[in-house]
Amino acid sequence: MEIKKSMKRKCALGLAALLGLSGLGGLELRRTYAAAAIDMGQKCSLTVSVDDVVSNDQNAGNWAEDFREMNIAIHLYRVAAVDATGQNFTPEAPFEKVDLSDISSETTASQWLEKAEDAAKEEVLKKAEPVTAKTDRGKAEFDNLTAGMYLVAPEPAFNENYTVKYTFTPYLTVLPGNAYGDAANSTAGDEWLYDTTIGLKPQAEPLYGSLKIIKTLTNYNETLGQTTFVFEITSEEMNPETGFPQYSEVVSTTHTGPGSVEAVVEGIPAGLHLTVREVYSGASYEITGADQVNGLIVWSDAALDAGENRPGDAVEAEAEFTNDYDGGNRGGYGVLNRFTNQETGWNWEQVPAAGGE
Repeated sequence: MEIKKSMKRKCALGLAALLGLSGLGGLELRRTYAAAAIDMGQKCSLTVSVDDVVSNDQNAGNWAEDFREMNIAIHLYRVAAVDATGQNFTPEAPFEKVDLSDISSETTASQWLEKAEDAAKEEVLKKAEPVTAKTDRGKAEFDNLTAGMYLVAPEPAFNENYTVKYTFTPYLTVLPGNAYGDAANSTAGDEWLYDTTIGLKPQAEPLYGSLKIIKTLTNYNETLGQTTFVFEITSEEMNPETGFPQYSEVVSTTHTGPGSVEAVVEGIPAGLHLTVREVYSGASYEITGADQVNGLIVWSDAALDAGENRPGDAVEAEAEFTNDYDGGNRGGYGVLNRFTNQETGWNWEQVPAAGGE
């Protein structure tokens, strides 16, 4: 379940990769024009590459391997026509309300983002017809495109194990592009680039899942009153910084009769492998089955709801335990040991459980 950490980042960003992208680490957005006119009869191509990731997240370098394994659906919308100078744009239906009249070399990244957000409004896109391509081995390719301004709008996507949800900022790009003024390419000329490669601007959202513990009493002594059972949950994955399990929790069930009681633990990081152990079995009760369940995989709700894309072994994590009355006459109570991870380290507290003296 570990998110693989491998990424190669390219710096060959031309005009098409720069337009509308914010958060480029101080790289100045510039609008430059080629000396020659655009050949309006020549078709353009656009490649969206997962190697050209633009993000302020310090973990962005770990995402490329995920992206190469994913098939990210990318919608491309033609927003406006461009004239032969590359300086003037005429919005097309249904993007007429997107203001492109003030585009110049002074247009800022935030202004480009605002225009992209206007173009990407749900009520607008419902009226538009996109061209769609999915990434294959890290690239999505569009060809036979007419010169103009386009909205690049990738769909949200999950990594292979549904432990992370990726969303992507929509942005505007112009075809053909131009590399003149690109600081990363001092030898770039000012010709129009009819075949352009751009990247993605992703954000990552870690996903969580749940664990269900089912405790069954086959027999119950009513004269002893309610009884409590305590379970320790730990992850097999360790935190290299603290040396403790990456996840640790203690929960309990309290019983007032025979039958089953369920305890559901929410908010567990998806992808973890858990061990659940019964650490307190109640007074006058004995375990009749296993006292420990190993190797439970926590799947996110997204994985369980993924339909035909659901991973083959994705099932809700459940641990079942069974106890029986052992003939004793001792009442009892349980002590709940709870561990919480705080900024100052792990905090441990004992919470008396219901039942007994």
